Amino acid sequence: MFYIDQTTPSFLLARDEHYTNVRYVIKKKLLGKRFTEAHPKGLDKRIDEVTGIHSTVAAFLNDETNLKDLLIGSPDVLNQFKKRFTSKKAIASIKALIRYDAFIDKSVEKTFGFYHGYHLAENLGIQTCIYCNRLYTHTIITENREFIARPTFDHWFPQSSYPLLALSFYNLIPSCNVCNSSIKGALPFALKDIFHPYLKHPENEKLLSFKFSYTLEDHLAAKSKIVSGNDFTANSIRAMKLKEIYAGHLDEIRELIYLKKAYSASYISSLNSILKLTLSTDEIYRLAFGVYMYDDQLNKRPLSKLKKDVLAELGIIP
Repeated sequence: MFYIDQTTPSFLLARDEHYTNVRYVIKKKLLGKRFTEAHPKGLDKRIDEVTGIHSTVAAFLNDETNLKDLLIGSPDVLNQFKKRFTSKKAIASIKALIRYDAFIDKSVEKTFGFYHGYHLAENLGIQTCIYCNRLYTHTIITENREFIARPTFDHWFPQSSYPLLALSFYNLIPSCNVCNSSIKGALPFALKDIFHPYLKHPENEKLLSFKFSYTLEDHLAAKSKIVSGNDFTANSIRAMKLKEIYAGHLDEIRELIYLKKAYSASYISSLNSILKLTLSTDEIYRLAFGVYMYDDQLNKRPLSKLKKDVLAELGIIP
């Protein structure tokens, strides 16, 4: 599990583009020809007005502050919105206006043909699953803009329960299919209890804090374990079943322990001369162990958090 860095230019661009494009679609559906703003991508794209929208829903979404908060408001803001509408008529209106199924339809001629799930995934550029860090979540788009693969988007606030939040930027968590469908699914987590990758609680006891470790001594019998720094983290690990899914990665731990036994620190430091290259410490360890050393890079490769923590415990990296 990782917090997503929300300060990078690429992240801010992804957020702003999501807001601009999704807002346009919703406003066109609400107002039709009465909404006269230019298309955000300068296209001649027809989006038909949806009639019969419940008056309270229309009033809420026509308020620009509400709409912006809905689309790019923080998880705390979304938490306040999730039960805003409860009547059947209002929910039917919401589902007609805010359609995740349309957003992930990559067909050019469809409503979101100019901006859909692949564009969001490409803009975010998340390389591995935010929840498990076990699987790559590369977005693959060919030079001819053929859309091949992308991460799934987990609705942290399940869209089945809270359809109003189905297209909210901070409710679309790039993740692998296993975590999204098989583990988290539509479980109704609470922000105060369970990790959200876009929310760092102000209280230290509710900040994500854990490390991977192992029981040993024979490397052939080593087993993984996860050490939590607080109850909030322990609850999050249980909810996402990290202990269970990482039980399938014992070989990686055993190999690292074996490497520690087989190679001395002098061997690692001699790799520069052996390879006849001038490499940074980070590059040396990446070649030797396939792991990044720095926390802000761990989500670039699967199992980086596991390997870094175990290598540190073995004394191989600081």
